[in-house]
Amino acid sequence: MGGCIGIGNMTPGSEFNFMNDPDAAHIVFTSPHVPRLVMIPLELTHTVLATPNISERLRSLGTPFSSILDHLLHFFAATYKQVFQFDSPPLHDPCAVAYVADKDLFEEQMVHVDIERTSEFCPGRSVCDVFDMHRKEKNCVVVMKIKEVEQFWNMMLEAIEQADKKSPVNQTK
Repeated sequence: MGGCIGIGNMTPGSEFNFMNDPDAAHIVFTSPHVPRLVMIPLELTHTVLATPNISERLRSLGTPFSSILDHLLHFFAATYKQVFQFDSPPLHDPCAVAYVADKDLFEEQMVHVDIERTSEFCPGRSVCDVFDMHRKEKNCVVVMKIKEVEQFWNMMLEAIEQADKKSPVNQTK
């Protein structure tokens, strides 16, 4: 998970991961050794919100592990509400895991992506040529959309239930 197509979360056009190391992002996006580069952008992760219904499903497990996860999911909720006007916090990195587990759940588009390394205002900006305006070689699969958000959450909650059964946090002494 990294980058964004439009609005960033650290600058008006930079996502946190790429902004913190634009040179590393550039190396990855220009490497001839990466056979299939996939970008899970911020816009996609912002469609997967930990709604009150998701929290309720998580808390219904009734274990210390599920309680910790619910707390972690909502740790940044106030910031997302204040800065981005989100009613619920988004899930970021698990979107990349879900893509690897079931890429049919997603819509993707092959595009050319460059990384802005010297910008005064948006260092690390992922410049996604979605409309092929520059006619450069397409170097990245950009995951544009989750087809079924509910199916995504079902997959996540199933994985959480499995982890919950084995979590040492739930073990009593």
